[in-house]
Amino acid sequence: MRLQALLLAVGTAVFLTACTSGPAVPDPGSPAFLWSAAERAYHAGDIMKANDDLSELQQTDNQYSPRARIWQTVLAGGMARGYCELADGYESGGRLNHSDPLAFHKQVVNLRAMASHSAMDFTQAVRSFVERDPSSEVQLAFDLPPGSAADPPALRKAWAGILMQDAEIQALETAMVERGVMRAVCQANGTEGDSAQALEKFRAGAGEVKTPRTTFLFAAAKTLFDVSDDLFTNNKLDEPQRRRVMLEQAVAALHSIPETKEGAAMVTKIQAILKKIPTD
Repeated sequence: MRLQALLLAVGTAVFLTACTSGPAVPDPGSPAFLWSAAERAYHAGDIMKANDDLSELQQTDNQYSPRARIWQTVLAGGMARGYCELADGYESGGRLNHSDPLAFHKQVVNLRAMASHSAMDFTQAVRSFVERDPSSEVQLAFDLPPGSAADPPALRKAWAGILMQDAEIQALETAMVERGVMRAVCQANGTEGDSAQALEKFRAGAGEVKTPRTTFLFAAAKTLFDVSDDLFTNNKLDEPQRRRVMLEQAVAALHSIPETKEGAAMVTKIQAILKKIPTD
């Protein structure tokens, strides 16, 4: 009986040890915790949460921060473009809808505020990447985002001035952000306009796709230029200093890679615009 009791006690101790010796859970707020949280949010379709986690992750130098800078560059740039394009749609719809134009105006104001926040996150991410990541290849250490690069069907309603229910409005916003990020991913890896090719690259690369630094930064510079023009001009938010910051960062990105005909043309175009923006 004593032997049976002893064996039972040993077996119980072994069982309890096995149950408590699984993978360690990262401490909340640690780099590993934030990276894991960003991955979970991204796969769940909460791209804004993933972007915020990646931003917080870069507050310290750690093993995840280089990958976080690259990932956030893609996410924040795609979010900014998605919000800008949807705001333009509601602005057009507000001019056509005479029964409740204020509902459309409210959407425009909210979306451009979110676009502005994303645009500044994006600009900072590009600056950090240019200054701190000199490698010739850029590793896209993440999967393709959920959603599609195609226009959501409800986008036509926004442009046409058709009022929608709250659930459809929220679904459209989510779809536009996902679309913007999908297009940003395609740009970043040189498959712009071909999401099917991007999908094949990411399937083959198992979340470890690499793209030339030149391709990645040219895409970032183009997005900086496009978003600054779509958001901060005098017929939109009229924030010339934020536009200047984005345009100057676009030039810095282009100057950090070998010159191309397209890049040189963009620099010339940007410098002409900068001359017209007051410095204070």
